[in-house]
Amino acid sequence: MSNNSIPYEIMDTILAELNIGLTLVDNTGKIIYFNQLASELLGWDYNLPENNILSCHKKESKDKVIAKLNRFTKKEWHRVIKAQDRFIENVYSPVNIPEKFVGAMIITKDVTEREQTLERLKKISETDPLTGLYNRNLFNDIIQSYIAESKPYGIVMLDISGLKYINDHFGHEDGDRIITEAANAIRNSVRDIDCVFRFGGDEFLILTSSEISVLEMIENRVKSKNSIPTSDNPAVLNLSLGYATSMEGKSMEAVLSLADQRMYKDKETFYLGEGKFFKQ
Repeated sequence: MSNNSIPYEIMDTILAELNIGLTLVDNTGKIIYFNQLASELLGWDYNLPENNILSCHKKESKDKVIAKLNRFTKKEWHRVIKAQDRFIENVYSPVNIPEKFVGAMIITKDVTEREQTLERLKKISETDPLTGLYNRNLFNDIIQSYIAESKPYGIVMLDISGLKYINDHFGHEDGDRIITEAANAIRNSVRDIDCVFRFGGDEFLILTSSEISVLEMIENRVKSKNSIPTSDNPAVLNLSLGYATSMEGKSMEAVLSLADQRMYKDKETFYLGEGKFFKQ
């Protein structure tokens, strides 16, 4: 060993201090070298006669992996994977030493803290803090993808009846309780594939199927969770709703408007009947 070379044990110590995993893989997928952290994060086993990167990939993707390992380019690529409760980032750097070695060097880091922070920020940006439902901003993003793909959809608009009266007479704490109850009632009335949004103060929106049978099912489930308010006990949950489908409007705005009109018609019926004391 020349004076300029670094013993493996020193190299391993440096990488451990930097919390970096290092793997060297040749163009067949065979792992030539890995340090202790790479073993811990990626599962390489010192006791095996041979470790191979292809063991981490599905059968249908193995040819693509080999192609990348044989690509003569200086372009790096990276991938973040989730292993149990950890997020692992791998940065692949192609290595091409003519007549000696062709493959890639993989730099591995535990980026769990970073990814969890990003997940929290993403959740904050997409959800309503009081109810935990998706917010209006996310609805705008999702509906645009529906429109781009010409995917049919149904929209259910919902509104809490008597919330202003409850806020004025019992305070916003009771109002917030009713809003939370409404969110839970709606969440429990839809299918797993449906999306529920808090659209405004006491307004909610469900993005669902365009099938009338599904819309009717959601309506019946929501209505079954309503309570009849009385002058003695007005602070109970009662939701008005209306729905429309993408086949009924030329634009998303038109579908929203139609669902909204039907919801307000339902609300007017409520205020003329069971909820008439709210208007007295």
